[in-house]
Amino acid sequence: MNHLHSFRFNAFSEQTYLLDHGNGEATVFDPGMSSLEERFHFEKACKTLGVVVTQCLLTHAHLDHVMGTAWVSDTFGCGPRLHPTDETTWTQAPISAKLYGIDMDELPTRGEDLGKQGTEISCGDMKLEIRLAPGHSKGHVVFVCHSQKFVIGGDVLFEGSIGRTDLPGGNPDVLAQSITEQLFSLEDDYIVYPGHGGPTSIGKERASNPFVNGAGTGMLQQ
Repeated sequence: MNHLHSFRFNAFSEQTYLLDHGNGEATVFDPGMSSLEERFHFEKACKTLGVVVTQCLLTHAHLDHVMGTAWVSDTFGCGPRLHPTDETTWTQAPISAKLYGIDMDELPTRGEDLGKQGTEISCGDMKLEIRLAPGHSKGHVVFVCHSQKFVIGGDVLFEGSIGRTDLPGGNPDVLAQSITEQLFSLEDDYIVYPGHGGPTSIGKERASNPFVNGAGTGMLQQ
């Protein structure tokens, strides 16, 4: 997919995504760049692609997904947009950084809150549908592009795995329901781009994910 670009950032190997709108603008998802080298790499990629970041969207606000929000806001002038039900996760991020002994810039002023379930966000000619998918964090969302059949999935569903549920705001039953209702309701050929690791497909995880699957035999479904 030549309009979606991924970057592996910070000590947590978080996946930041850059969506090229095709008109000189771009959206960044979950900016996790945490060093001068990572920031330079991202900015160089933008220049090579000929895009300017005009929108910053967050699937959720855990530390590793927001470490670059202040730099993105300062550099490109766009505040991160978060679902309001993840406010507590947002405010806890700097506290988590201190617990891990990680230097982190002060969180920036946020942009407009993400909309409710089913709200669409424009990225050039592409539309992203917001789907609420809590369970890893209380206010987690995923962004679904139906025209290109892909999902920016954050930490909900991974290849052969799922997001952690042992952090504040996590709930295994809620996560299993989110995967079943919000992701497995999509067609098999939708590609999921997760917050860690490589992409996978809805069909593959529906058929064989050991934690939550279409047959209802996953470890969280017993």
